[in-house]
Amino acid sequence: MKIDGKPYRTIWLGDDGTTVQAIDQTLLPHKFVVRDFCTMEDAEKAIRTMIVRGAPLIGAAAAYGMALAMAADPSDAGLARAYEVLLASRPTAVNLRWALDDVRSLLFPLAPKARREAAYKRAAEICDEDVEICRRI
Repeated sequence: MKIDGKPYRTIWLGDDGTTVQAIDQTLLPHKFVVRDFCTMEDAEKAIRTMIVRGAPLIGAAAAYGMALAMAADPSDAGLARAYEVLLASRPTAVNLRWALDDVRSLLFPLAPKARREAAYKRAAEICDEDVEICRRI
C-alpha cells in the first residue's frame, strides 16, 4: 500500500537489521502508526492484542518473533520458549502455527550461532511469499 506516495508493507525489518516494524492495524483507517518490535515479547503482544491482523500478517509476525528470540537467545531452550510463547498468543491461528513450525524445523538442526541469521532470512522469505500470493490474487 502507499501512504502519502510512499510504498509500505504491513511488516518489515527495520534499518538496524534487528528491529521489526509493523503498521498498527488497530488504528486503521483513522491513524497510521508504525510499531517497533524489539523483542520476541513485543511480537507476541502484537499478535495477542491484534496490532497485527489477518492470517498472513500473523504468520509473518510470528516468524519475525522467532527471529527476535534468536537474536536474544539462540539456544535450544530459547528456541523452545519462543515457540511456546508465540503459539500461546493466538493458538487457533493456522498461519501462526504454520510459520512457527516452519521456522522451528529450519532452526532446530542448526548450531545456535547460525540461528539468528537463518531466522531473519526465513521470516523475510515468508513475507515475500505472502506478497507474491496477494499479487497473484
